[in-house]
Amino acid sequence: MNRGSAGAYILVTGAGGGFGRALVTALADIPVPVAAFSRTPPPPGHGSDVVSLLWEATGDLGDFSLMDRNLSVLLETWGPPQIVVHNASVLHHRNSLWTEEEASVRDTFRINLETPLFWVSRIVPSMIQAGGGGHIFLSSSVGREPRKNWGSYAISKAGIETLSANLALELPPPLFSLTLNPGPVMTRMREKAYPGKDPARPRSPGEAARIFARFLLYLREEGVGRKYNGRMMDLDTLVLEGGYA
Repeated sequence: MNRGSAGAYILVTGAGGGFGRALVTALADIPVPVAAFSRTPPPPGHGSDVVSLLWEATGDLGDFSLMDRNLSVLLETWGPPQIVVHNASVLHHRNSLWTEEEASVRDTFRINLETPLFWVSRIVPSMIQAGGGGHIFLSSSVGREPRKNWGSYAISKAGIETLSANLALELPPPLFSLTLNPGPVMTRMREKAYPGKDPARPRSPGEAARIFARFLLYLREEGVGRKYNGRMMDLDTLVLEGGYA
């Protein structure tokens, strides 16, 4: 049954672990209804027994046929989400561009850039019909300013910035699109990026997720999301200016 209006739930991708799973938990604590998609099942003790978790599906997010089937069921059952958090991404290794393996480059672009573009193409028409909704793309500082040895990951995040900016120009009000750089967060990807001494002081996934969840709660208020349309946000700005800490 399609409810015919922007759903009251938030859709999170890459929710199998790390920041994505912490965000699902933080939203459940508010509580806000959540639908979650991930490449792998959540770790033990972080399953789908959360009351506010409407839907959870796992599978290769780069398998567009599978994702299309899952999205069809989700949209038919619950209608379009109020907000989509495009969190899923991969980092295979950090090194010079010419040393990256072809398979790693393909997978990076597929998951980090092509998948969110595919989801936009599937979800935006339903949001327009419902008269509301927004997209938040998780970005990175290396996607906003070139930095050596970040390779295809940085290029994919630069693409995400452009994707969001173009989408923001095209979406009719009150729909919106923005990017958010969570900054250093203590995830497996962060450990992979900095296997030695981390140059920053990362937040825990739970701390970062709680800040972001409160911002999402604010964006759910009528008309608020459009004020942020086209913005390039970061978590530190939310703490300093928004009081979401």
